[in-house]
Amino acid sequence: MSLKKQLDYLFNPRSVAVIGASNQLGKWGYIILARLQASKSRRPIYAVNNREPEVLGMKAYQKVTDVPGPVDLAVITVPFQAVVDVMHDCVRKGVKVAIIITSGLAEIGGDGVRLEKEVVEIARKGGMRLVGPNCLGHIDTHTNVRTVGFLPGMRKGNVALISQSGNSSQSVTNYGGQMGIGFSKFVSTGNEADLHFEDFLEYLADDDETKVILGYIEGIRDGRRFYELAKEVTRKKPVVVMKAGRTDVGVRAAHSHTASLAGSDLVLDAAFRQCGVIRVDELSELVDVAVALLGQPLPRGRRVGVLAMGGGMAVMTADAVRRAGLEMPPFTETTMKKLGELMSVRWSRGNPIDPGGDLISFHALWPMLEDENIDSIIIVGGVGMISSFPDWIVLPDSAREGINERRRAMEEMETQDMEKTIALMKKYRKPILFTTQVIGAAKRGMAYRKMRENNLDFYSIPERAVATLRRLCDYSEYLGVAGKG
Repeated sequence: MSLKKQLDYLFNPRSVAVIGASNQLGKWGYIILARLQASKSRRPIYAVNNREPEVLGMKAYQKVTDVPGPVDLAVITVPFQAVVDVMHDCVRKGVKVAIIITSGLAEIGGDGVRLEKEVVEIARKGGMRLVGPNCLGHIDTHTNVRTVGFLPGMRKGNVALISQSGNSSQSVTNYGGQMGIGFSKFVSTGNEADLHFEDFLEYLADDDETKVILGYIEGIRDGRRFYELAKEVTRKKPVVVMKAGRTDVGVRAAHSHTASLAGSDLVLDAAFRQCGVIRVDELSELVDVAVALLGQPLPRGRRVGVLAMGGGMAVMTADAVRRAGLEMPPFTETTMKKLGELMSVRWSRGNPIDPGGDLISFHALWPMLEDENIDSIIIVGGVGMISSFPDWIVLPDSAREGINERRRAMEEMETQDMEKTIALMKKYRKPILFTTQVIGAAKRGMAYRKMRENNLDFYSIPERAVATLRRLCDYSEYLGVAGKG
């Protein structure tokens, strides 16, 4: 059976059994069964508990072999001492894939290693695949299969996440939700006793619902396979990875966490670059880069134009751009002339643009997009701030109604300007990264809704936008997009 067919049983099973289903709040068997029930899926769900006749209002079966219908996917939450017997039952039942949530196997060493090997042997002899052990479960938002009890921010979308850590993935999906991205699939791979990170990478490469693949890695089992596979995948869709365990302390922690082989960080870093994997340094960067990859064209060079609301922010952003190895060239004479006509006499007359105390105008972006010296733009402040004016200005009640009417009119105008800006961004194939320090207020505005329709979002500080842009430039150069007219 092909890997695709095997993993189809994981992400789109005809039926699911929770072995170790529980009536006790807080137990994994309770949380997972409750989540599956809440999905209101039409696929059959079975509760297996050898002591209770009923679990969460459902008939419970003593063993999975007692279940009347076929079982494609089994989620195992029993104590590790019982896992071997449960695996034998799953093989007899003809289960296609099992997710072993249970911990206490290879990650603790000793007898745990022997027990995990025995479990894998049983599965392989029975033609069954395993996820885990010591994992969080998985989610497919398009087929509505969710074996993870808690994972914030997991709405439907086109970003997939493969994680060797369950808890770290919660930070990624939570921040992803805040940044407006949705997810197609998630899998917590745990100890990777059978199915490895590379297996899921291969599967997601041909998944129509996935446009960007994110990964949290503590170790790679088969470095050669990963390298060859990634070279193919990254030509079709971007792969963004955070590789933990860069220090000697981190390597030891990674091994005790998931029993993974962390490998040489220098070798992995070089391999990632050669096969087009975008490596990031922080969990939040996984999301920052994913947002840009979903909504932005890839830059055709490293030349950046900066438009900032004040002189201090302009200087800080320019410093960050140069530290990142990006360029800040002068504008062409044509652009300078157009900007001079648009800006007040106080503007900085150069790149970066400081408007000299005036509000940022979208109209200043348009000449920058047309400028042949500029490949991408970072805008700091200004955009989306109109919606927050009533919060900032203390006015008598008699003036508030008038100011609100004026605000609504300005928001409508800003939204129209945003629409034109996005059209020009696509026309000239130049990314624009928006930064604001008042994200909460900016996301209440009409312009933000237009941004979200186009998979765009705000970055909280210029340094985040610059770091993201650098990753886009690296990936663009790998694909050969950079330098094309």
